[in-house]
Amino acid sequence: MADYPLGSLEIQIREHWKKYRPLMYTELETSGDLAESVHAAQERTKDLMDSLLDKGLPYHQAWELAREEWAFLPSEEP
Repeated sequence: MADYPLGSLEIQIREHWKKYRPLMYTELETSGDLAESVHAAQERTKDLMDSLLDKGLPYHQAWELAREEWAFLPSEEP
């Protein structure tokens, strides 16, 4: 199991998942995959941000797109 020191975005992702995706959060925590999944979501978000910015998208638009793709997933509630 890898040790991932939490950065600011990772902390936000973890808290968001815990609040809005409690079933997924609990499943990942139980399986021991939570830290790795949070870290991966943060890395994918950063990579997508970089890609969108490289294509000329303004920062705020790139952030809106990237954060909802990997980090701040929609609620499990209907």
